Amino acid sequence: MKHIFLYCLMLCTALFTACSDDDDVQEALAEGQGEVIFTFERNQVYSITSLEEMVRLKVTLEKDGETITLPTFDLTGDEKAMTSEPIRLDNGVYTVKKYIAYNDKGVQVMEAYLESDNELVVEHENITTFYFPISIRITYSNNMLRSTLFGICTEIFGNDSTLWPKTWREENEDFLTWENLHFETDDYGNITYLSEIVFDEKFAANTEKGFGGMKKLPSAVAEMPTIESLVIRNIPEFEELPDNLNKSGISSITVLNTSLKEFPKHFENIKHLNTLSIINSKLTEIPASLQKLENLFAVNLDGNEITSFPAELAKSWQKLASLSMRNTKLQSLPAEIFSMKKVSTFDFRNNPDLSSLPETRGEGVALAGFLLDGCGFTSIPAIAATEGIRMLSLADNKITSVSNNELSATLQCLILDGNPLSAAPVINHEKLMELSLDNCGLTEIPDVSGLPNLRSLYVAKNHIQEVKADAFTKCKMFSILGLEGNNELQRIDNNAFYTTTDYKLEESTNTSIARPIYMACVDVDNCPNLTWAIPDSWNHIPTIDVTNKVGLKFGDSHVVVYHKNSNGVTRTQHCKEPLENDKECGKNHDARPVKDFEEWKEQNLK
Repeated sequence: MKHIFLYCLMLCTALFTACSDDDDVQEALAEGQGEVIFTFERNQVYSITSLEEMVRLKVTLEKDGETITLPTFDLTGDEKAMTSEPIRLDNGVYTVKKYIAYNDKGVQVMEAYLESDNELVVEHENITTFYFPISIRITYSNNMLRSTLFGICTEIFGNDSTLWPKTWREENEDFLTWENLHFETDDYGNITYLSEIVFDEKFAANTEKGFGGMKKLPSAVAEMPTIESLVIRNIPEFEELPDNLNKSGISSITVLNTSLKEFPKHFENIKHLNTLSIINSKLTEIPASLQKLENLFAVNLDGNEITSFPAELAKSWQKLASLSMRNTKLQSLPAEIFSMKKVSTFDFRNNPDLSSLPETRGEGVALAGFLLDGCGFTSIPAIAATEGIRMLSLADNKITSVSNNELSATLQCLILDGNPLSAAPVINHEKLMELSLDNCGLTEIPDVSGLPNLRSLYVAKNHIQEVKADAFTKCKMFSILGLEGNNELQRIDNNAFYTTTDYKLEESTNTSIARPIYMACVDVDNCPNLTWAIPDSWNHIPTIDVTNKVGLKFGDSHVVVYHKNSNGVTRTQHCKEPLENDKECGKNHDARPVKDFEEWKEQNLK
């Protein structure tokens, strides 16, 4: 009996103990539920001044188009990290849209909207940690932003606000009139999101001064959490960017016409940078460490003193789509330069010490063109013959000859202006549409019979004496001829151009007359020895029917002819119908709708 009593006592004690332990254990996760922990870390969410102030949090999610606002929950931690307890959610993929943070007194200290890195996946019986990302949008108060901008001015100019930009001074209470700020506002005129600051030597024309004299960008700019774009321009004294830009969410940096000599520390760690333009400054090198900027989409380093391009960058910048390095001191390029898969056209114009290019390109590279004007090339670079090249510009180099096999069969535009060619090149490429040979010492029109799709030929400022019959009759789409400045030019044969009677016109039009249906413009400005009567068939070129466009009709056109300082060029326009009272119909009409040929090209060749 004694032993039975002792056994029962032990059993009750065990049961009591078990029940006590169960009081501290949460119920098991329901089927189809997982858990998430929300975490802020100093090294990720740089924009929070004091993490420890954030003791409670309300998070808004979105799932399958439905908005879900979680109950407010506590955060624990210190200035390095603040973390929530596990929050239970149904399985699925969520988007974290925004959060509101409160301090220990229940006062809201921050409201932020997430724009990227905000997907949250919840899986059954798994705990997911969601780290709040850098790319957040903070809702400013105008006073808060004004204080920050005042601090920037104070750091640059000192406490005397009369030295600050006029619209940025304390007495200007209308914050929306501050210049060179790009922002969004709410319905009450409050700035909710400042995205760009432009630091300029001068602001608007009626403003006394801007940021002229600024030598260094204040570090406070990098600490402004919503800044996406930074522009510093026309400040000759400017020399230095701050070392803390890596803590910013900046995606675009433009520095123009300054004395910036080098990149600051940690620049390669600007996580979201995708556009970089440092133009007409004093850079002497591009650090290989910038290979870490793998999200770069466009880079412009024109007008610096850079002599080389690191191979490491060519290997790493695989998202880059645009690279421009004009007016630098480039001497050579690494073999890997054409391994950047998304760059279509490389722009290396006006680098007189650059005289060669690597001959190979990476597999799958989108390379389509080169801009190499004003360099030191003596021949066409071998890579120009590779498949896919559509545009090649080598104006003002030292090329003396061009052979057909040096050019890609896919080439559509070839510009060789200002090269001392010994003879006009003979090119037979079916896809070539534009050929420019201005100021090349030519004495005759090049043979273009092998260019059936040629649209434009520019041979200005040469020594051409005649445009012979049949010169362009094999080019059925030919439309623009530039002959300006050929002093020796004496004759243009009216049978030089393709004309046809094979076209559909409105019923009242005489289709028996051969007309230059595709011809648009001829420039013979400054050809003082030219005698040429422009053909009558170049007037009143009638409307061509437009397929599948019932009722669509264009007015009659003329071939535009420019003949400034070419008094031997004449034109008579005949009227389609008789005019009353013996009025003349456009005698010597030249049909020029704009001032000059270059303006015409700009308007019509976009």
